[in-house]
Formats: sequence, structure tokens, C-alpha cells
Amino acid sequence: MELTVLMDNHTEIDVYYLGEPAVSYWIRADGKQFLFDAGYSDAFLHNAQDMNIDVTAADAVILSHGHNDHTGGLRALLSHMTNRTPRLIAHPHALSPKHLGGMDIGMPLPLDVLSHHMKLTLTKQPLWLTERLLFLGEIPRTVAFEPPVAIGETYLADGLTEPDFLMDDTALAYVGNDGLYLITGCSHAGICNIIRYAKQVTGVSHIAGLIGGLHLFSLDERSQKTIALLAEERIPALYPCHCTSFAVRAALHTLSPVQEVGVGMTLKWE
Repeated sequence: MELTVLMDNHTEIDVYYLGEPAVSYWIRADGKQFLFDAGYSDAFLHNAQDMNIDVTAADAVILSHGHNDHTGGLRALLSHMTNRTPRLIAHPHALSPKHLGGMDIGMPLPLDVLSHHMKLTLTKQPLWLTERLLFLGEIPRTVAFEPPVAIGETYLADGLTEPDFLMDDTALAYVGNDGLYLITGCSHAGICNIIRYAKQVTGVSHIAGLIGGLHLFSLDERSQKTIALLAEERIPALYPCHCTSFAVRAALHTLSPVQEVGVGMTLKWE
């Protein structure tokens, strides 16, 4: 599997791509190509063009969840796919409106527009994308120190609202030769919940690599317990990024060395 960072909060030194507080990865696995998340704006498209990556050739667009820093570029992406009807894979709740403090923080396109321009595969269940690449679907919240945490509100089908516990947050798992590789967007489900569920679904017990946001900002009790568990996993290729603060990454690094992430970086995992 090959993963290229099309968008992240950080860019590498002397590599002149665009950055924004968002996520987008280009993934090649088992002869197929996937776009995982679409950033906050059209900036990921400019980066892809500069990297000579044709994102319109994706076999599917996959969403980690429905927040706008992961879906904001979909409108621009569709404007480049005039001759195709791409497949969109996501949790059903990822397409629901999401609001926080009066701000719209969800999907920029309504469901009827998406369904007109894309082939929707909306599932809470795990879905194998290739022989070794897995969309995890809805992540059970079973780790005691990672309970569901609401961020704003989401709209129900009848027009009512309820606290948004981000049950749409999911991740990808790749079964490599030396273990399991995980790709997250924000880990709203909790990275430890994600690890536990990925092991359960795949039957692979060793985590060989991990890249993505951990949604940890301060060194509170949850962060410290997460750091301790990640250290116990002894993950050799550990790339926390996006919504993971420097304080958390630094604390994790003292126990389990982490690697830097920047736009344009490419990882190759067998």
C-alpha cells in the first residue's frame, strides 16, 4: 500500500505545497486507488495536481466522518469529475447536517446533490475495499476512558436535533505483511477504540503503523491513558498528525517515538 498526504495542518520544509487544518490522503492498494477525505477547501486538488496525482481517477472517495475539514473539498472535486459518477463510501450519519455554536461544521453538499453526482455506499458495517484494505464502519465505544463525546448537534430525519456524538467517525485498516496499518481522520471514536475494533474485525493483533489525527489537545487524563496504551502497542511506524497537539505528540514521543507528517509525504507499507 502507498499513501500520499495531499493535505494536513503541516507542510514539510522546502516542499512548497499548500497546508490547512484538514486531512486528505491518496491511497493506492491492491491495484486500486482511493481518496480518503477531501480537506477543507480545494487546496488538496492543487497539491494533487502539483504531485501529478489524478484524484478524479479514484475508484472511490472515502470519508472518515462528516466534519467540514474532511468534506469541504467535495464540491470542488465534483466540479472536476464532470465525466464520471464516483463512488462515495461513508457512515450514513456522515452526510447529516452538523452545527456547533450556530456554525455549520458539516458536509457542504446536501444529500440530494451528493446522491445525484455520486454513487453512495453508506454503511455502518465493515466493508472490504480490496483484499487487504478495510473500511471499518461504525466503531464501538468500548474503552472505558474513551466514551462518546458530543461536538455540537446533528439533525435527524424529522427535523429535530440531538447531540452529535460522531458515531460516523471511522477509519481504514490495511492488513500488511508485518501487521495492521491504521489510517484515521480525527479519531473522534477514540484511537484505542479504533485499534481494539480493527484487531477484532481483521483478526490481526499487531499494529505495525498508524497515521492520522488523534483528536487530543491537552495532557488530560484521557490523553495520558491513550498515550500509555499506544506506548504498550509498540507501533514502529507512528504518525500522529492533524488534530493532535504538539504537547500530546511530545509526551507520546518520550514513550513511543513518533514521526513527523507533512503535505507531500509518501508512505509505503507492504
